Amino acid sequence: MALNFLTAHSLAETTLLAAQQIVERLLAQSAHSPSLLLVYFTQAHDAAVLRHALKIRFPDCRLIGCSSCGGIMTQAGHHARHGWGLAVAALYDDRGAYGVAGQAGDELDARQLLRGAIADGGRPGELPQLILLHTSPGLEEVMLAGIEAEFGTTVPVVGGSAADDGVTGEWQLCWDEGESRQGAVLAVLYPDCQLAFQFHSGYVPTEQHGTITALDGREVLTIDHEPAARVYARWTERETPWQVGPILRETTLSPLARQVGTLDDMPYYKLSHPEAVTPREGLRLFTETRLGERLQLMYSSEEGLLQRSLNAVRIEPEYGMAGSLQPFGALVVFCAGCRLVLGESLNDVVDQFRSQLGEIPFITPFTFGEQGRLPHGELAHGNLMVSSVIFLDS
Repeated sequence: MALNFLTAHSLAETTLLAAQQIVERLLAQSAHSPSLLLVYFTQAHDAAVLRHALKIRFPDCRLIGCSSCGGIMTQAGHHARHGWGLAVAALYDDRGAYGVAGQAGDELDARQLLRGAIADGGRPGELPQLILLHTSPGLEEVMLAGIEAEFGTTVPVVGGSAADDGVTGEWQLCWDEGESRQGAVLAVLYPDCQLAFQFHSGYVPTEQHGTITALDGREVLTIDHEPAARVYARWTERETPWQVGPILRETTLSPLARQVGTLDDMPYYKLSHPEAVTPREGLRLFTETRLGERLQLMYSSEEGLLQRSLNAVRIEPEYGMAGSLQPFGALVVFCAGCRLVLGESLNDVVDQFRSQLGEIPFITPFTFGEQGRLPHGELAHGNLMVSSVIFLDS
């Protein structure tokens, strides 16, 4: 069977019916069983029912799933209705190998998960071409540290944190054997094709910056010894102080960042999205930071975000690929905060992806954090980014 990447979606308002529609729509496009299913769904769905229904029909297929904020996007558009949305990408590849492992809870063993997935793929001792990672928010850094400890900077990682519709902890993950709200799932890919990767942010630094002087977990308490929310209000030129509570939507175009390195004398950054103002006038972020780190205010616009999305599906000539290679599918992990800002412009994103990639299937979940490799190979968890992999074949 030739290599293939197909997508299917359903707006059905029960999980069982949606799963049945996905199965029918995939079988209408190919009689074969997929090698790997990428399953993305809104919080209304039940991950256990979903996983079970798909595995019954495709028992030999590997499955990795993650909830998405407010819908899912494919080449056919943005899929959500009354809070319900399910989309699946199916990768067909008889000559490749795929393994998946998942773990529930907060005490994760990244190395054990990696080894489990590699054994599941039947390729012990062989480095995968790609690790696809999905975790619940808060567990990203520990997983990336474990991957780095196991593989160094050799294996590309594409990933996104599970999301819900309102940052209320209703996110879910699923894999062949299980499902969980808290935990991590990863897939190792040994495909019989080439892969191209991108990890992008479309923000530019402003003149405003300061040092973290007090910290509690992901809550920045003070910047330059002043309450962080007060400093942030001044930097963003707000006329009134930030109120205690969620500020995710209002802060998407003005996130904070830490410089990670330089490329061709240009600094590059890891972004942190302020998600809430705390009663202590602190800022709770969607990433870890460290005491003494410098935070820089960043800026973007809606147009900038649209443009930035395009970078995520650009295939760089320096990948050294033969001109005969053509994309046949793509996974584009897109920040939920950017999705909220773009609103109705999401259809423009679909059109732009189409014009950039050609008429190929792609799937895009909207996540609460994105993972990938920065220009010098550093594994990073950032916010307001796009992490993508494009599948290419001759």
